[in-house]
Amino acid sequence: MSSFKNVLAVGLTGVVLVAGSGRATFAAQPATTAVAAAGDDSSLKSTIVASLKKDAMIAPRDIDVDVDNSVVTLTGKVRTVEEKGRAASLANVSGVARVKNEIEVDPKLDQSKVDAAGNKTKAGATKAVDATVDATHKTTEAVGKGVGKAEQGVAKAADKTAQALGKTSDKVGDASVTTRVKANFTNEQLLKDSAIDVDTNNHVVTLKGTVPSAAAKERAEAIARGTDGVARVVNQLVVRGA
Repeated sequence: MSSFKNVLAVGLTGVVLVAGSGRATFAAQPATTAVAAAGDDSSLKSTIVASLKKDAMIAPRDIDVDVDNSVVTLTGKVRTVEEKGRAASLANVSGVARVKNEIEVDPKLDQSKVDAAGNKTKAGATKAVDATVDATHKTTEAVGKGVGKAEQGVAKAADKTAQALGKTSDKVGDASVTTRVKANFTNEQLLKDSAIDVDTNNHVVTLKGTVPSAAAKERAEAIARGTDGVARVVNQLVVRGA
């Protein structure tokens, strides 16, 4: 009878150990699955972001991408319903379960950028004027101190002031040109459905973005070339669907 009890105890212990081992293995599986899902989400996000940046229509827009358990959420702003649909289509890559398109359509999006550029230009011009007045006051004080070394100091200060003013003038001039070009674009019907970025460096204007037609591309270049202060135009606009 004693031997039978010992055998029974050993058998039950083995069953408990096997069952415990099974529970440990089973408990580890959800953690592994969660890590794999996180890796898949990260890979999907990278793929979608790269796809949006390569598209001529969507590239100029600021769109945020979030992926959770293969569900993609898009946020940000675009100018047209067509652009919103295009972004959702690009986000629906292999492996995506669903796309939640929460992008906002703002027809005045480009105009807002023009206004922001204008405000920056005004702020830059104000700072330049303040710097000029301050430099003039300092120069006047230096002149009043006497001759000799004081005169040499005044001369150096004047040279530096002139150089600073020259650089400031160039920057303000480029910003002003950019603002005028963008403002001229807003009144042109051919460019109504365009997304154009304008950059000015040493009075050379570079146009980037997308336009609906070849005629719109040519018209944008003509408007930029005819804007006051523009020395040359580099037209890098892309015609959608071309």
